[in-house]
Amino acid sequence: MTRHHKNGFTLIEVLIVVAILGGVLGFAIPSAMQIMRHMQGDQFIETLSADLYLAANEALSYRGIVRVKFEPWNGIYVVHRIWETYQKKVKIPAGFVVSYNFGDGTLIFNELGHVLQGGTITVVYPNGVAKKITVYMVSGRFAISTA
Repeated sequence: MTRHHKNGFTLIEVLIVVAILGGVLGFAIPSAMQIMRHMQGDQFIETLSADLYLAANEALSYRGIVRVKFEPWNGIYVVHRIWETYQKKVKIPAGFVVSYNFGDGTLIFNELGHVLQGGTITVVYPNGVAKKITVYMVSGRFAISTA
C-alpha cells in the first residue's frame, strides 16, 4: 500500500495558526482602542483650544462679545458670537469628563479679546489622564498642561 502525499495543511496546523493569531489580536485590539481614545481626546483638546483662540480674536476683530459656554450635562460646549444668531455646538467625546472652576461655565470674551473671568477647564480621559486648559484673566490667553 502506497501513501499519497497531498499538498496542504493538517487540521492541527491550521488550529495552531488560528490560536496564535487569536492571541496576538487579543493583545493588539485593546491597545489600538486605547490609542484611538487618546487620539480622540487630543483632537478634542485641539478643537477646544482653537475655538478659544478664535473666540478671543473674533471678539477683538469684530469689537463684540463672544461666549464659550460649557454644558457637560448635555455633553457639549457652545460658542456664541453675540452679533450672530448661529451658535457653534461641539460635542464632548463620550467617556470624557469636562469640568471647570469659573462661574456658570461661561467664558466671556469682551471687545478687547480679554476674558471677564479666568479659570481652568479640565478634561479627564476615560483612562484617567487629565489635561488642563488655564485661561488667564485680562489677556484671554491660555495654556495647556497635563494634570
